[in-house]
Amino acid sequence: MLPESYREGDFADRFIAGFDDVLAPLIETLDCLAAYFGPRTAPADFLEWMLSWTGTQLPDAVDVTGRRNAMLLGQRLHGLRGTRAGLELLAREVLHSTVQITESGGTFRSQRPEEWRSAGDDGTSLPWADVRLRLSSAGAARFADRGEDIDALIREWIPAHITSWVSVSADSCREQGQPEGVN
Repeated sequence: MLPESYREGDFADRFIAGFDDVLAPLIETLDCLAAYFGPRTAPADFLEWMLSWTGTQLPDAVDVTGRRNAMLLGQRLHGLRGTRAGLELLAREVLHSTVQITESGGTFRSQRPEEWRSAGDDGTSLPWADVRLRLSSAGAARFADRGEDIDALIREWIPAHITSWVSVSADSCREQGQPEGVN
């Protein structure tokens, strides 16, 4: 399709080769674009960027598999936020751990905010939750110096109006001073 003057000699070959060298990486990236947006195949830094689109902030110690699971379960995970099922899913799929939740099951209703503050004064109890996260041995090694990050993440998934206690431990460890009947 080139004019006759360009087909003579090697000028056209060299000229087109220059474009090939410049455009080949771009074309290769566009050919693989679907892999960049797939949670299972995205590069780790791109995955982190995609998680930021959903407002998901995970501690640095969460491994790439946990981040990929968070992205795959995004809608379901956010839909269950603030529930027992959501906390169990987060612990199992993102943190690779188990969670035990003990809760009062109580609720309190008031028409005025000041009633909420004094709710526990008249003998009624406010809702509470005791959350115990048990990390696998691999998770315990990964989160060894990041206990406060995991604690903060778990607290973000507990409704704000509930008084909560969070403890993070290795699976093989048993906490001292644990209440009777709680594993």
